[in-house]
Amino acid sequence: MNKIYITNHVKSEILSICGLPAIKPYNLNGFTSLSTLGINSKNACSMLESKLQTIAMHYETGTKILPDTISSDFTVNQCVKLVMANVD
Repeated sequence: MNKIYITNHVKSEILSICGLPAIKPYNLNGFTSLSTLGINSKNACSMLESKLQTIAMHYETGTKILPDTISSDFTVNQCVKLVMANVD
């Protein structure tokens, strides 16, 4: 499994939820907070948690993302780390 693919997939989902173009997700700075991108509501955070859990299952990372884990204070890198917590 390639960490670059997972990282770009997570970034792409974040951009999609924000309504931003996800053409080049690798350009999204990992230190960007979700609130800066427009993920400010509990509903948007829940949607992101669901998408990240789907990514974790797709890439078989063995990670379980619990409800109410993500807040608008999270950064893009923290979201990536949630998905890849069990990946070497």
